[in-house]
This record gives sequence, structure tokens and C-alpha cells, in this order.
Amino acid sequence: MKKNLSILLLLFAVVLFVSCEVDFSPNAEWKDVPVVYCVLDQDDDTTWARVERCYLGNADIHTYSSVSDSFNYQPGAIRVALLAYHNSVLQDSLPFTYTERTRREGEFANEAQPMYYCRTKDLLKENCQYVIHVWRNSDNTLIASSKPVSLVVQTAEKVITKPWSSGRFGFYDRNGSSSAFCRIEWPALQNARRYQPVVRFYYSIDDTVMYEDFMCGNVPGSTASSYYLYYPRVTFLEELQQRLKDDPREKVYLRMFDIYLMACSEELNAYLSTESVASSDVDMRQVYSNIDNGIGVLGSRRTHLYITVPGDSSNVNNVGLYYFLMNLGINMI
Repeated sequence: MKKNLSILLLLFAVVLFVSCEVDFSPNAEWKDVPVVYCVLDQDDDTTWARVERCYLGNADIHTYSSVSDSFNYQPGAIRVALLAYHNSVLQDSLPFTYTERTRREGEFANEAQPMYYCRTKDLLKENCQYVIHVWRNSDNTLIASSKPVSLVVQTAEKVITKPWSSGRFGFYDRNGSSSAFCRIEWPALQNARRYQPVVRFYYSIDDTVMYEDFMCGNVPGSTASSYYLYYPRVTFLEELQQRLKDDPREKVYLRMFDIYLMACSEELNAYLSTESVASSDVDMRQVYSNIDNGIGVLGSRRTHLYITVPGDSSNVNNVGLYYFLMNLGINMI
């Protein structure tokens, strides 16, 4: 009896397995899903948008990503526009123009890529909200649109305060120790959700002015009326030495700095926060999107807010910035 029962259970398992076996493809029916990336900055002459589409296939993902037709819209297939609203009333519609851009050098070097651009100098209004729309030209269908986005607005005449009362850029503390820092301060910007001060260091080689930019760190926005950041001297010196140590040419310290303030909106902050989350499998990473019927992000930023201040020229041992620069081993005078 036990033997017969075992046989019956085995037969039942085989029948169940066979009856559940179906031909299954992990790829659903293809659907046109736009991918839209655009950042607004009222200080820019031109606003750029990258518009492509998700691709689907049975081959390796790297194979498809190398075939332009699998993710790029053909020229003339779509049209893109930026719409401005004030109190929910349409104020302006700014059309984008199709072009192709090639970046020959650098980390993001690539062949000709389709892009869309719009001349927006003095056209982006700080009292408006903006929405990006993408239409398919063949049937005039709106295939993607963003949530409304506000611009980052300057709220004080002086966007960045001078780092020290003397008006010079330098790294100081009361004891003159290696823990010296520079305190950078700025007032809050309306609609800003993340801030990043940038120090631009000027020098010259053979009478040609050059510079290096140093990111001082991120500061999350809140409801504060002003913000500040401490930028350590040791960090600045280590990064400068690393960048210039392999260049044997004589460099002249120009005693001049620009202090930039970069800020971005809540949309860009959310995208950057989720995009940078560490993941062992990039396909499982969940990234913020504010594009309806598609994926991507429309956000705003400010990157052109800065002041120029003279640099510290002190040669006091272990205190003055000039002293440290001369002893950094980068052939600077």
C-alpha cells in the first residue's frame, strides 16, 4: 500500500510539472517609453535636452546599447517643447531644435549623439513653473511630459559671503595648526534643495592663465535662512598637489580665487540621491523620475553665482597659504 501511494504521488508531481510548463519570454510586448533628461538654468544661454527611448530585445544589453537605432528616435520622429505656466495659465512655449553633438575627449567622449536645444537666455522666468513635453509627429500624440518644476531663485544681493573679514581667501585657525580651514557662507536660495560651493584656484604657466576647480562638499537644503561649510586646508593642498605634481613647468601663483555656489532643485537632488545609491546589480537600482509615461528628470539648478576674492599671500611658516604652495613640490612660485 505504501509503495502504491509513493508511485501515485510521484505520478501526480510529474503531471503537475508538465501541465505548468509553458513557453515564457521575459520580454513583454514592445512599448515606446521615452527617456528624457533636461536641466534648467536661467543663467545659461541655451537649454539642452536628451530624449531617447527604452529598448527591448533578447540579446545582451551591451549589444543593444551599441546600436543607435535601438534607443534613439529618428530625426523628425518627435518634437520637444518647454512650456511655462504662471498660476496654471500657459505663458510661453519654447520649442527645441534637433541637432547632433560629438564629444571627442574626456570621460563622456562619444560619437554623434542626437540632442535637442533651445535658446533660453533671458526667457526663463522665475515666477513660472516649467513642463517639458514630447510629441510623436506621426500622429501628433503627446508621449511624455514632466511634472511642473520651479527655477532656483537668488534671494539676496550677495549670494556668497567672503570667507574672511580680511576679504582674502585663505585657511586659518587661531593656533596656526594643520587643522586650518576656510569657512564659506551663503544665504538660502529659493527652491534650492542641495548646495555645493566650489573654489577656483588661478595660476599661470608661460603667461597663460589657468585654473583648477575644487568641490568643497555637499550641503543639504532645509528651511534655514543661510548656510555655511568648512573647507579644510589639508584637503585643498592634497588635491592640488595630486593634479599638478606631474607637470614640471613653472607655475605662478596669481593670488586670486573665485568662489562659486552651485545649487539644485528638489527634483535633481532626488535624482542624484537615488542614482548614487550603491548597488551590486545596476539593473535593480531604483532611480527617481518625474517624467509621466516615461523615465528621466526635468530639474533646475544655478551654477553661475560667484564672487572673486584675492588670495592669501602670507609666507609665515606653517600658516600662510603662499608658504604652503611654495613648499608643495609642484614648482610654484
